[in-house]
Amino acid sequence: MSLSPLGMSGGMDINAMVSKIVDAERVPKQQSINNERATIDASISAYGRLRESLDTMKNLMANFRQEKAFAVRTVETTNDSIVSATATTDAIAGKYAIDVLQLAQSHKVASDVLPEDAKFGPGKLQISLGDDDFNVNVPSRAKLVDVVRGINGAKDNPGVRASLINDVDGPRLILASNLSGKDHQLKVSVDAQAGNPLKHFEYKTLEDRVNALEEAREAAEAVLGPLKAEPTTVDQPSQLDADGNPLPPQDQKAADQATENTSNEPISSYGSAAAKAAQEAIDKANQRAGMRPQDSIPGWTETASGTLLDSYRMPEIELDEAAIAKAPDVPGWNNTASGTLVDSYVTTKEAKQQLEQEKADIEQKIASDKQQLDEKVERGELTEEQAKEMHRSKLKPEERERLEKIDVAETKIAEAQKSFEAYSGMTQVQAGQDSMVMLDGVAQLSSHNNVIEDAIEGVNLTIKGKSEAGKPPAEIGVEYDRQSVRADIETFVSAYNAFYQTSKALASVDPTTGQRGPLAGDSTVRSADARLKSVFSTNIEKAPENLKSLTEFGITTTRQGTLEINYDMLDRQLNNNFNELEKFFGGNTGFAKRVEDAIHGITGITGSIRTREKSLTEQNYRLNDDQVALDRRMDGLEKRTHAKFAAMQDATGKMQGQLGALMNAIG
Repeated sequence: MSLSPLGMSGGMDINAMVSKIVDAERVPKQQSINNERATIDASISAYGRLRESLDTMKNLMANFRQEKAFAVRTVETTNDSIVSATATTDAIAGKYAIDVLQLAQSHKVASDVLPEDAKFGPGKLQISLGDDDFNVNVPSRAKLVDVVRGINGAKDNPGVRASLINDVDGPRLILASNLSGKDHQLKVSVDAQAGNPLKHFEYKTLEDRVNALEEAREAAEAVLGPLKAEPTTVDQPSQLDADGNPLPPQDQKAADQATENTSNEPISSYGSAAAKAAQEAIDKANQRAGMRPQDSIPGWTETASGTLLDSYRMPEIELDEAAIAKAPDVPGWNNTASGTLVDSYVTTKEAKQQLEQEKADIEQKIASDKQQLDEKVERGELTEEQAKEMHRSKLKPEERERLEKIDVAETKIAEAQKSFEAYSGMTQVQAGQDSMVMLDGVAQLSSHNNVIEDAIEGVNLTIKGKSEAGKPPAEIGVEYDRQSVRADIETFVSAYNAFYQTSKALASVDPTTGQRGPLAGDSTVRSADARLKSVFSTNIEKAPENLKSLTEFGITTTRQGTLEINYDMLDRQLNNNFNELEKFFGGNTGFAKRVEDAIHGITGITGSIRTREKSLTEQNYRLNDDQVALDRRMDGLEKRTHAKFAAMQDATGKMQGQLGALMNAIG
């Protein structure tokens, strides 16, 4: 309470006197509260430090009990530029050889060089990426950059990226998939009038274009029956298989095709029986193509010279002149297809020739009538259509019907050949393909991207580069993380030693100065250490015979009371018995669980430290109440004392006034 100075005229400093009286009453009581509060706060802080050091051990033991510490795996690779790997806790330790046959890549197509001032539209681009598709409307007189923006800006674009490339000869449109893999192929159809420059952005695969030829050829077969090819011959190479027998030529070349993987279009898709037979040969050759080169080289043994591997080349198929002339007309021929395909496949050209031959044979019967009709057409007496109708009216109904079918087949063949030869759309510049690796030389794995998940159980591979021919495969090694467990055991020992040093400092008494720690004489500290030491010295019955106690790990108690590690013994156990360690630490009866239970009995909700902290907190609340009561009493004392001094000063002032008046009267 603040009081203005009174009674100064009488020579009395009332405030000073009141303050001294109140302080004389407050100080002993306030000092007692402060001292008790300081002791409580120091004890709470000490218990907090003790609990923290114990909880560090407890958390580490939970990791051991749940066997997480023993589940960690490390992965190393001999060639990080080829492959890297990550392993989960499910991975089995071991070493694996990885041959990267090919990387995953996205599909990419490009247009021919276009005029810089070219205008496109009106029309619509129908673009598909795998199973997803979207449309782009192109207005009249649109520029190439407008087409690019329309594709990239389409809201339902599933991942097609368009770009404008300025070639030295002029601009090109490039379309690329944002998704790699063989299932994410691009296709582009154009809905526009013939002659519209937008047709340059059409993209049809070789298979699509060949299908039209195949349909026409099948129409010819429907008329003539099964077609027979002109005979061609193939010179057989001298290569032998592992049994010393000559390999079929289609097997040789198909193996090259599977290894290079330059085409995404299976030959069997072209429809002919011969093509499907060739595909079966390719499938068979794929097995060899996936092997290491030495697995398919005649005469190879483990002791054969490396020169044999480096110098060996698969023999080339040699076609005769007739086959060479025919090959360009065979769908799917790209110098890697088998000679059998050329030998047996009936081209549209051959089908057309056979149609024309049969047509000529039928019309030969009425050749004399045709000459007379042709003369009438020349004189203008008949039209060509009338002459044709009259000409064929001479035939038998079945011959006339057959000629009409031949006309339809010839028309389809002509239209298909014209479409095939007049194609001016985009071409493939990069095939969409999956990544492909060979694991340990026997298992072939693939993915649509360059990450192969669970290639080995619990192991994910990240493919970075293609393996080089003639060099050993990259190896990945999956190991138990022994160093991590070693570090955890070191952390446990350090955590106990930190607890022991902390408890000793908090509970000690300096014999020289007599200074006591905040927990000196506290039985809680002695009890906590005793409980832990009891667990450390107890055997784990269900553990293996040579792993029943901490001493088997080289962990012993020093004379000072701390733990120390014999690293030779610890490393020996980690290296020789790693799989057995979890039987000592883990489970509900293992060492980790026992340490957890012991610490929980100390730091848990009902533990001794928690109980002491709760009691000290309640004492703090009581001291707060004592402080409030003391402040209230001192405030009342100050007011009463001040009032008494003020009344005394008033009485003194009146007496002085009366004395002065009396003196003046006597005066």
